[in-house]
Amino acid sequence: MDLSLFVDFGSTYTKAAVIDLAKEEIKLVVRSKTTLRSGLMEGLERALEEIYAKLGCRPDFKNKMACSSAAGGLKMVAIGLVKNLTAEAAKRAALGAGARVMKVFAHELSSLEVQEIDSLQPDIVLLAGGTDGGNKEVLLHNARMLSQLAGNPPIIVAGNKAVAPEAAQILLDRGFEAVVVDNVMPELNRINVEAAGRKIREIFINKIIEAKGFQQVESFMDGILMPTPAAVLNAAKLLAEGTGKEAGWGELMAVDPGGATTDVYSVAEGAPTKDGIMWKGMPEPKVKRTVEGDLGMRHSAKAALESLAGRGWCDHVEWEALVRYVDLFNA
Repeated sequence: MDLSLFVDFGSTYTKAAVIDLAKEEIKLVVRSKTTLRSGLMEGLERALEEIYAKLGCRPDFKNKMACSSAAGGLKMVAIGLVKNLTAEAAKRAALGAGARVMKVFAHELSSLEVQEIDSLQPDIVLLAGGTDGGNKEVLLHNARMLSQLAGNPPIIVAGNKAVAPEAAQILLDRGFEAVVVDNVMPELNRINVEAAGRKIREIFINKIIEAKGFQQVESFMDGILMPTPAAVLNAAKLLAEGTGKEAGWGELMAVDPGGATTDVYSVAEGAPTKDGIMWKGMPEPKVKRTVEGDLGMRHSAKAALESLAGRGWCDHVEWEALVRYVDLFNA
């Protein structure tokens, strides 16, 4: 059999799927508890043993690919000049790269906000601010403030190109890992998040390989390719747009309910459906991910249930069973 193995390391479960790509057939899907304390390879080995038992053989997989949101996924803080402009662009860059955006800061950082960033313990800080040729002072001010962080997260500088290298140097001089990428908003209302997204994923891969047990996992797999949310976003884009050999489905939306959050993915132009509608503000990207941070199926199941109450959903779901499920996690 010409089989491929695909693994998703989640915070709760490690899921593994065996797929015959030539026949376009999912052979089986298994899951085991994610083992963060003892090393992720232990949970993967349990999943593999189940796969071998069900297949009746130990296949030499043609492809072995993985994504991960284990250990809380990729936690980020985004910083910009104006909340609805460069700060929003930084947030979109982080979300599109598969990160969990813990908070967005705008304007000049204060000492209290620097303390708050320390308390959030982000894996990466994305520092934006100013269009190319625009404001310079805030980016430099915020670099100086971030240089006071007690923690030492990597910092990606994606602001005004005129002073971005100087901002990065301020951080480098204080021992931080800092790198400059293209401005996430080089012109007013024009978003450019690709370079920042690539750097975020690169840092994520390097970070995740250092996590407990990932060295062994990487030696077995072909590689930890990307955060799980980025993998889902790419899958949605592929389904919508298709390939050179097969047409896609067209515009679509995908919803991924997790234990603590619900991720919503969309691939659509978002053009007005009625005449006389005028575009206003920053344009939305065609491929987009948003996160509902208080709606999930485990840790925040109660909030999800409360959001459904009174909206007519009782007629469309097994409401009593859903209430019992939520009560299990709030007992």
